[in-house]
Amino acid sequence: MVGVAYAGALPMMLALLCLALLAVGYVVVLGLMAIPATRATARDVFPVLLTETLIVGVVAGAFLLGTYAIVALFAVLALRCGYEAARITLPRAGIPGALPAMIAGAVMLVLGLLASRVHPIPLALGAVLLMGVLLALRPMLRRDGPAKALADLVLFPGVPLILFTGSALQGGAATMLVAFLLVETFDSYALLGGKLFGKRKAFPVLSPKKTVEGLASGAVMLMLTVGLLGPLLGGFPVLGSMLFALAAGALTVAGDLAASRLKRVAGVKDYPAVLPHQGGLLDITDAWIATGAGLVTLMSLGNLF
Repeated sequence: MVGVAYAGALPMMLALLCLALLAVGYVVVLGLMAIPATRATARDVFPVLLTETLIVGVVAGAFLLGTYAIVALFAVLALRCGYEAARITLPRAGIPGALPAMIAGAVMLVLGLLASRVHPIPLALGAVLLMGVLLALRPMLRRDGPAKALADLVLFPGVPLILFTGSALQGGAATMLVAFLLVETFDSYALLGGKLFGKRKAFPVLSPKKTVEGLASGAVMLMLTVGLLGPLLGGFPVLGSMLFALAAGALTVAGDLAASRLKRVAGVKDYPAVLPHQGGLLDITDAWIATGAGLVTLMSLGNLF
């Protein structure tokens, strides 16, 4: 059972804001198409914008429809993302095949449901402690052994996905939608900044398309956007809003790199695909999972002080 029904206007307002920002994205891209110097860049970005339209439409639509649609959305995310990660990781542990991966996805969903019944502070503390222990033990494990493969699966997406699902089903609809909004905004700014100014690769091995200039553009623009909107929409202080945005940007990059590393270690290019030209659902939501789980953890631990 979910802990709290999704009542109130805030999630709906945030969902509408997602759609509004998407509309702004179309205006910007179409405007760039009208300028000869940036027309080619805008054409490269436009197919990505179409995919983003589908993703944002599904997520915002679920939040607009209410409790049952939101629960279904996060249940599907837990099942599918758990399956995709296990499908490429479990063979390293000597457990190949689709059925074990399906079971792993179901286990992550069940653990997410159980996590939704735990108070946020001990849940966050437990997640941090478990990941800390695994990170400390991981270098001691045999390089190609099953224990290291399972540790990798638990580190990402395991613990973040369970925390993400549990927090969402516990009633954290607004927080998860804010995380989604921040991820999509950061990615859009970083993509456009990389296309316009990108020269130096930030992570040549794990994510060769990311550039230092693109990430810097994304971080600065996200901080400015949230610094402006935070006081207007929620009465939050400018500096606090900008630091919150910076943390979200860092978590976005961390989630993307963690998912890329999982594929690289497994020796595969993509997770099992769900959309043409997009890859698996974990490819789409890796940054959201990391950012949602990370922000919930930061806010929960912040309540201790």
